[in-house]
Amino acid sequence: MGKKLDKKAIRIIILLSVIFLIFNVINSKQPKEIEVKDYMPNKPMVKIFKGGFEGAGSVEIIDKIKGEFYQKKNLDTATMGVAVYRVNEDGYRLVYRVGEIDELKDNYIDEKSNNNLTLLRAPIKKGISWINDDKSTYKILSVDEKIELMEKEVETIKLRYRKDGSEYYIYFARGLGIVKIESEMGDSKLIEVNYNVEEYISKLKLNHK
Repeated sequence: MGKKLDKKAIRIIILLSVIFLIFNVINSKQPKEIEVKDYMPNKPMVKIFKGGFEGAGSVEIIDKIKGEFYQKKNLDTATMGVAVYRVNEDGYRLVYRVGEIDELKDNYIDEKSNNNLTLLRAPIKKGISWINDDKSTYKILSVDEKIELMEKEVETIKLRYRKDGSEYYIYFARGLGIVKIESEMGDSKLIEVNYNVEEYISKLKLNHK
């Protein structure tokens, strides 16, 4: 009798093991949900771009990250500006922006919001689209678009952005945010990332004295 029970118990254990293995295989093949926060800059950094308006290039300084928020200071040959983004499980939104200013202050994250534009919306899936209050439209064209970036092949999210008859293609990379923009006016592409933010800002101030 005991031997029969042992055999039955062994069969049950084997059956449960097989079910567990099948479940793990099926679960591993399911596409994992892409989290929006994975596509925001993961630490302070200086992003140097080539191309853009008149091919002059530009610099983005992410010098402050606070919870769901980060601020980006923009520098190009003609202007300075700043933008603050909020990134959480709902989306990637521009919440504050000011451009063409003569002097940049240290902190803009605590400023009252003057924008509410969704740049990337959850869930991140191919074909998802949305319209912002300013009538700009966005559509996710790919969640695994491969591009050459800083001598490496990088997987990105590719969006199409349209407003007032203009069309842009925007690429987001993990840990970096926007890394490439394509348009009829010219392309802008990330060519260098510098994590010595304070040193970069100090040199910038010295060069402008």
